[in-house]
Amino acid sequence: MAAPTDHDGSHASVLDDLEQLPPPNRHRRRLSWWLTGGAVALILVLVGVIALNSSGGDGGTATDDPAPAGGEWMSGAAGVGVVSGDFGEWRGRPVEIVGHWSDNNDDMVHLWGLQPGFELEDYVGPMDAAIGAIGEGETWAAAAQGAYDERWRQSLTNLRAIRLDRGPTYIRFAHESNGNWYQWSVDATEVADFRAAWQRFRALQQEIYPESQLVFCVNRESVNTGVDWRETFPGAEYVDVYSVDYYNQWPWVGTAEEWAESMDDVDQFGGPKGLEGHRQFAESVGLPMAVSEWSNNAEFGDSPAFMRAMHDFFAEHAGDGPGEVLYEIQFNAEGYDDKFRVYGDNVLMPEAAEAYRELW
Repeated sequence: MAAPTDHDGSHASVLDDLEQLPPPNRHRRRLSWWLTGGAVALILVLVGVIALNSSGGDGGTATDDPAPAGGEWMSGAAGVGVVSGDFGEWRGRPVEIVGHWSDNNDDMVHLWGLQPGFELEDYVGPMDAAIGAIGEGETWAAAAQGAYDERWRQSLTNLRAIRLDRGPTYIRFAHESNGNWYQWSVDATEVADFRAAWQRFRALQQEIYPESQLVFCVNRESVNTGVDWRETFPGAEYVDVYSVDYYNQWPWVGTAEEWAESMDDVDQFGGPKGLEGHRQFAESVGLPMAVSEWSNNAEFGDSPAFMRAMHDFFAEHAGDGPGEVLYEIQFNAEGYDDKFRVYGDNVLMPEAAEAYRELW
């Protein structure tokens, strides 16, 4: 989730199996006529009617289009109204992938949210599942030696039993390890152990649940770890999808110009911070990209410009090849003082929420 306070996989596209509603891509034509005679007036009237209809009948111009031409991507959400379908009905596009968290030692084994009586018990479709890694008192050094293999094995076994026939599962192991808010944070002394532990988990995933995809997911910038997160990347052969959690904060952007300026930002360790930098990293290692969590942060302000820029980025780079956006998940979860939500009660960023609804 958002920071508190403050291969052998083939990357085969699942989009053909989904009912997609791609963003509009309207093309308008301008017709010029140099004709004379009494019948010309009638012809021009007819041409005007045709032109009006081709533009949607609203008299708009090309600048009204919500996004540039682009490919298709799985668009999802997590939180209020997602599983019921209310969120998809509200935005006018079905939710095509959901986000879920089982990110502590107990929950990664029992997967409570997927069990009978819980919200996702009947969910069928693609899922991004964050399952944690290590807990209090545990270390990456011990993990690298196999100390937690039994728990990881049980987690994968149970996840496969639940999810195998329900759709593609993207396992987001040790997500946001480049921040200091989770037990599985990786500091400068733990890089080699983390990489070795990740490779152990990859071996288990390939043995137990090879139908799943393993996702290496960072926070958009490293925070108080003392290391460039790129040093912790375990190698493309041990990863199927590269992902980043990307919230509009530090710095917050409120205009298209600020967005553009932020795209090549780097963090204090020199690692990618802007979204384009993260995309370029995915491309450089030959992996598709996901944005497993994202939203505006209402604490900083209401930014429809951020929503539009995110949508346009997804549309421009959509696909399942290296550096292309495979899926994204809007973080509409309850809690966090409602600062990330675009749908439901007490929405604190109404302009950004309306922009999201119109764009999607």
